[in-house]
Amino acid sequence: MNKQLLLRLTISTTLFLFVSMNTGFAQDPKVKKLQDKVDAAKLKVDKLDAKIVSADSLIQASQEMVKEADGELKSLDKEDKALLKEYYNAEKPLVKKLNSGDKDEVTQAKAELKTLDTKYKADRKELDGRIKASLKKYETGKKLLIKGKDNLKKSQDGKKEAEKLLKEAEKAFSKA
Repeated sequence: MNKQLLLRLTISTTLFLFVSMNTGFAQDPKVKKLQDKVDAAKLKVDKLDAKIVSADSLIQASQEMVKEADGELKSLDKEDKALLKEYYNAEKPLVKKLNSGDKDEVTQAKAELKTLDTKYKADRKELDGRIKASLKKYETGKKLLIKGKDNLKKSQDGKKEAEKLLKEAEKAFSKA
């Protein structure tokens, strides 16, 4: 508790001394106003720099998300083809049994075919859910990428203006 209080007191004293030395006690109001303009312009440039960094990280994260989702979709496509091939390969002999003359064999084939269809539908539903999730991830990544690029462009344009204003403010301050 005492360490925190001491730390806060030290920081506030240091800030007070720093501010009083920079601004001066008997400073001309015009000079003070110009200094405030320079400080505001610097603050604006710093904020825009932070927005640029944020937009860059958003772009990078969204690109990774799109790349990952694309890989998942390719993998799921292969899995889909394998599932379909497996189903048709298992279905073929059962369909042949349906055409045979033996009644017991036909009823057994119908039961096996029904079980196979149920299993295929369950596997298909699970696979479709994963495909849907990957597509959503892909679309989200694309939207974030567009948003990041828009934010980056706006921030860079704003930074150019802010830097121009900062140079003008610094020039006016140095003349005073």
